[in-house]
Amino acid sequence: MSRSFLCTCALVVAVIFEPSLASAQDYPKAEIFGGYSYLHVDTHGISSNSLVNECNILAGGACPLTFGVHPGLNGWTASGQYNLSRWFGIEANVSGNYGNIITAKIAIPLPIPPVNLSTPDQHIYDFLLGPVISHRAHSYTVFAHGLLGAEHVGSGNFTVAPVPVVDPVPSFSETDFAFALGGGLDIKITRHFSVRAGQFDYQFVSSSGNGHQNDFRLSSGIVFGFGGK
Repeated sequence: MSRSFLCTCALVVAVIFEPSLASAQDYPKAEIFGGYSYLHVDTHGISSNSLVNECNILAGGACPLTFGVHPGLNGWTASGQYNLSRWFGIEANVSGNYGNIITAKIAIPLPIPPVNLSTPDQHIYDFLLGPVISHRAHSYTVFAHGLLGAEHVGSGNFTVAPVPVVDPVPSFSETDFAFALGGGLDIKITRHFSVRAGQFDYQFVSSSGNGHQNDFRLSSGIVFGFGGK
């Protein structure tokens, strides 16, 4: 077999496989994501009617309060991802969501100045780490991840005004095990900049008070890529 024939074969192989080899290297070594987060919290069936029924029992008659249940919390989320290959990486994610899950107000007229009853504002912080698998096309990336870590839940104090009550109910704080399963879609704008059109996650939280929670999170934002070829 002549040397020229071998050289010709090698050249043909290089021409055929060079684009795929180049594209296989065309991915960022690191990515940073930041954006908006909407967290739907599992309330375990608690509703305004169930709270009124409990209040009726405690009050021994008509409950003087009306309640609202708001399981949706707004907030932020951010993550850093290191890619070991074009399709596999490790992701660290943090997020914070805030809101007032249960609200209450006086339901009947009272012969005193108006009373403003405020239930505690709640904050939820998640700290998660785990693998992410990505399918990278020319103009978009689809990914799925499984993350493990912890969730910290805290709240302030009940406040009643203008009645001078000092910390009638103490603040609350708890940290529990959590994991999240989900994925999303990134739309590529430039080589190093993408828009996360949507990310959906199911989140399990091992709550010591309620057994566990089944929460859901929706996120969107921007993604910056670094390194790579």
